[in-house]
Amino acid sequence: EMLSCLTCSLQRIAAFVPLQHITMATSLHPNLTVMKSRAFDTLFTKIRDVETNSGDFVHYSKRAMRLLAEEAAAHLPTSPQAVTTPTNAIYNGHLSILDTNPDGVCAVSIVRAGDSLLECVREIAPSVRVGKMWIQRNESSADKEAVHSCTKLPKGMKDMHVLLLDPMLATGGSACAALSTLIKEYDVAEENIVFANVISCPEGLEFVAQHYPRIKIVTCWIDDCLNEDKYIMPGLGDYGDRFFNTV
Repeated sequence: EMLSCLTCSLQRIAAFVPLQHITMATSLHPNLTVMKSRAFDTLFTKIRDVETNSGDFVHYSKRAMRLLAEEAAAHLPTSPQAVTTPTNAIYNGHLSILDTNPDGVCAVSIVRAGDSLLECVREIAPSVRVGKMWIQRNESSADKEAVHSCTKLPKGMKDMHVLLLDPMLATGGSACAALSTLIKEYDVAEENIVFANVISCPEGLEFVAQHYPRIKIVTCWIDDCLNEDKYIMPGLGDYGDRFFNTV
C-alpha cells in the first residue's frame, strides 16, 4: 500500500496537475466526475484538521456537501423548460427530475456517515424519496470487508433514479455491497445510479470500476491512497464520528 501511495504521489507531481482539479478521471472509473471549486481548499483544510471541533466540522463539511449535493443532482435526468423572465424575455433552460418528478428519485444513505450527506440532499430536494442501508466495515478484519445488516427502501425502486450517498470511498467494499443490493435485489438500472462522496481514493475507485463501471460517481476530492490499515491518506479520520460528535 505504501508503494502504491508513493507511486500515486509521484504521478501527480510528474503531471503538474493535482488530482482534485481533474474534471474527468476516466483511468480510475469511466464515469467519474471530480468537482472543481476554489472553495474546497479552505473547506478541506478545516475538516482535515485534527484540531477542528465537531461543531466546526459540521459547519465546514456541510458547506462542501451542499456543493456536492448540487453537482450530484445535476447528473440526474433533465427536461427542457422555457420560462419568462421579469424583463419579458424567454429563457430556454432545463429542470431536473428532482423538480418535475421527485418521486422518481431515491436518495439512499449508507448509514451512518451517509446521513450527513443526506441532510444536504434534502435541503436542495425536500420531496425526494429516502432509503437507508446499514453497512459497516468489519474493523476487526485485516481486509475491512463490508457487513450489510439492514436495508429500508421505498417501493418501486426499479423505476427510480438513485443518489447513493457515502462521504468516504475507501476500499469500495461498502459501496459495492450497496450497489449489489440495489441492482440485484431491487432491479435498479446500473446507469441510473449516481454515487456521491466527499473524499475518495484510487484503490476504491478502481475497485468500484471493476464491478460497476456504468454507475456515475461524483466526488469532491481524490486523496493519495489507502494505508496499511485501509484508511484514506491523508484523509480526515472517521467522518461519521466527527460529524455526529461520537469521537
